[in-house]
Amino acid sequence: MAAVITVRNVNERTQRALKHRAVENNRSLEAEIRSILDEVAREEKPTNADILFDALAEFGRAANEAGFVFPERVYEEQREVFS
Repeated sequence: MAAVITVRNVNERTQRALKHRAVENNRSLEAEIRSILDEVAREEKPTNADILFDALAEFGRAANEAGFVFPERVYEEQREVFS
């Protein structure tokens, strides 16, 4: 589900500039702002968690394409290590 972000108190000059940019790109103001946010987010350096998640997803896709079937995990009863 997509997040909803509300931005209040945007000054008029910024709003006019965004509207002008949206018209130039043949988009609605909302679509233009979404495009700007997506562009900025792509420029961010990925975190270690992002890199790990991407690697695990790629591993899963490759294993699936190779026909590998992961065995069902068997959960053992919790044992108390120390009394």
